[in-house]
Formats: sequence, C-alpha cells, structure tokens
Amino acid sequence: MRKPDRKTGTSRARCTVVGCALALLGTALLPAHATAGPAGPSPAARPGTQPPAAAPAAAPAPTAMRGAEGARDAEKVRGAEDVRVLSWNIRHGGKDKKLGGARNLPLLLDQLVSLAPDVFFAIETYGAGDAIRRALTERAGKGTYRAVQVTPGKHGPSRDNLWIFTRYRVVKRFPVQRKDDDEHEHDDDRVSVSGFNTGGARVRLPGGQHLNLFDTWLSFSHPWIGHMINANARAAKKGASLPHSREDITEAEQERQVPQLREILDRRVPAMLDGDTSPTLLAGDLNTVPASDWSGAWARCPRKYGLSYDLRTTRMIEEAGFRDTYREAHPDVCAEPGSTWSPLARNRSATPARIDFVFARGRQLAVNRSFTVGERLASHPPGRFYSDHAAVVTDLKVARV
Repeated sequence: MRKPDRKTGTSRARCTVVGCALALLGTALLPAHATAGPAGPSPAARPGTQPPAAAPAAAPAPTAMRGAEGARDAEKVRGAEDVRVLSWNIRHGGKDKKLGGARNLPLLLDQLVSLAPDVFFAIETYGAGDAIRRALTERAGKGTYRAVQVTPGKHGPSRDNLWIFTRYRVVKRFPVQRKDDDEHEHDDDRVSVSGFNTGGARVRLPGGQHLNLFDTWLSFSHPWIGHMINANARAAKKGASLPHSREDITEAEQERQVPQLREILDRRVPAMLDGDTSPTLLAGDLNTVPASDWSGAWARCPRKYGLSYDLRTTRMIEEAGFRDTYREAHPDVCAEPGSTWSPLARNRSATPARIDFVFARGRQLAVNRSFTVGERLASHPPGRFYSDHAAVVTDLKVARV
C-alpha cells in the first residue's frame, strides 16, 4: 500500500503450484496486536476474476491455473479447512475525497462483504475499523468477526494504518511494534519500522490449527519505483531513451523497501513468533513490484518492452520460506500479470504493477486459487473503483491438527 498523504500521482512462483507446496510438506511461517469484538499501479482486474455479487461466499473461477492441477492438489490436504484471505489497501479508510468521500465507504463495504474473507489484511484503515468489523459480522454470513488493530494509537487519517479482521478466535496478540523498541533501530525514519509497517496476531481455526498473521506496509521511494518503471515503459514504447537506469531503480528499492523488510524478516517477525512454527501468512502493500516477475526471463511479456530489473524485496520474502500465493496459482507471468496498481484510470500504469501480496509459509498450507478484484460490483452504479489499489484474494486449504 502507499501512504496516500505523502505519495502523489499516482516470481515466477518460488514453488510452482499447490502440488509443490504439498509435496514438500515442510516449512515454517510468520504473525500483530489484537482486540476481540468491536474495534475501538495497473489496469482493473482481468474480466472474470471477480466472484459474482449474488454469491458472496462462493469462490470465483481462477483466470489461469495449471489446469485442474491446483484444485486436485489442494484436495490432498486431507480434512483441510477452506480459508479465504484478502489483502486490500482501501485508500484513506474508504473515504478518499476523489472517490466520493464518505459516500464511498458503504460501497466499499458491499464489495468487502461480497468477498466474505475469513482473514482480511487491511491497509490504510484510517478510522474505518469499527465499520468494517460490523459489516462483516452482520452481513458476511460467517458469524462474529474480531478486529486486530495492528497500528497503535488513535483512529483517523495517517494514524491506524494496519488492521486485521478475522472470524477466527485470536489466541495471541503480538507486541505492538514501536520505533524505540530496539536500541539498534534505524535513526533514519525512511527505513525505520513500527506498528505502522508491520504487526499481527495468532488465530486458532475450528480444526485446531494455529495460523500466524502479519499485516505489512513498506515505505515508498522518492521518486517511487512504480513511477520510475512506468516512465521507462512509456519511453521504451516510443523508442525513446529511458529516463531511469536499471541501477536507479535498484538503488531506490535498496533505499527504502529492502532495509525495512530486512528489519521485519530478520528481527521483528522472529521476535513476535518467539519460536512458534505454526503456518504463517504475511500480506500487504510492499510498494514495489515482484523481483521474479521483473527478471530477464519475463522481459518479453506484453507491455514490458524488453525491460527487466534487479530487485530484491519479494525475493527476500521467498528466501525466508514464503510463497507468493498469486504467482503460485498463476505461474505464467505474461498471461496473468496480476496488476494491483491501479484500477483508477488516472493512476493506471503503462506496464504491469503488482504491489499487493499474500505470502504463505508452512507445509500445512496449500493454495487453491488466487485472483485480483479491481472492478465495481455489478449491482452498483457505474463509477470509479472503491480504492486506488485492486484487492488480492487467495483461497487456501489449511490442514487440520
């Protein structure tokens, strides 16, 4: 997700499919601050990726999986529970003025309810926490939802950024992350880590399996990587000189996302897990594109114009044992770029920009399908999408204890 107040203007899968995850059956995982009860840049999604509004809890047909292989392999997780995971930057708490202000939030909630996630990683929640929890509890048809406020403090613009909403019982709150928690914390605010950037909780599924949940937002560079890659694509399309070198883009990521993520993966998450090896989800807005998607192997994909970059952020997550669930469900980067930035025409990128993710780690997790949502519900009048980010939905199979 992008922090809207400050930013303007706007792999190949590590494990190829569900079957790979199940065949290995052996990794570990990662987890935020929780309270039960009330809690105080790309084109729109490809046609057919959004589930029909008339059947909120039903899973949509994936646009590109390896035949029926993903579904068959998911069934091999005997007695597995279905878990729908949603990661979505809702832009200014769903009340961005350019999207209709307060009138946009009820429409956004309709979309949220139609997806009926079991776990919702929210970014830019900014005061909408109680409305989200209430809407899911009253209308999603899955019982009472708990609200986990990851970013501590008051509610409102640029304050309570990260929240997690879940119908599962919260069994552990991970300590609130503060900038002064660690004497080794960075002095530079650009790369420091706090509850604004990460945190989570551990939940217990009905079948007894524990699941660690981590919501994450990484800072953006100035200029932003997405804008730099987009500018290069536009220039390449015209046959003009590129305004940004490959080194410029690599250095931009090294300036912001890489040091923040290193702190999160090497120190914060292990400290919160405290040795727990339950399966883990890490999701959110990373403000950079996938390293593998932008490697030389995929440079000839449509709208990439032969360009590639040496990026690190998502590769670091994979090296920590996580799988990019969208790319695992859709191994062909050219056929299914999965762009999430941005459904809004004014921010639309000339080249694929997937900056929102759901990562999974653990032998007990299998990816059944994954898709993006960037179009309004058919029941709503025509207009702009509810956020400047498309949502990412992943349906998992989670083994019972």
